[in-house]
Amino acid sequence: MSTPNPVVAAAAPELINVVTALEAFNAAMGADPSKWAFNYPGAKLILMGTILQQLPLLATAEGGAGMAALDNVYAGWIAKLKTV
Repeated sequence: MSTPNPVVAAAAPELINVVTALEAFNAAMGADPSKWAFNYPGAKLILMGTILQQLPLLATAEGGAGMAALDNVYAGWIAKLKTV
């Protein structure tokens, strides 16, 4: 099995929460189209609240993973330049 991308791995918990929120939105909307207009405001509010709560966590996780990836690239460049 290949090594997972660290940036994707860092985002996985928040992305799982967003997909779970989409499932909850569908459940809140229900299967009856005649009730969708009534169910939409509450379902949208829950969906948007859940997604907005994930943004700070996602930014923190992605920032850390991104910086670690850049540090590895820079270390590789420095090692190659030292051999010149």
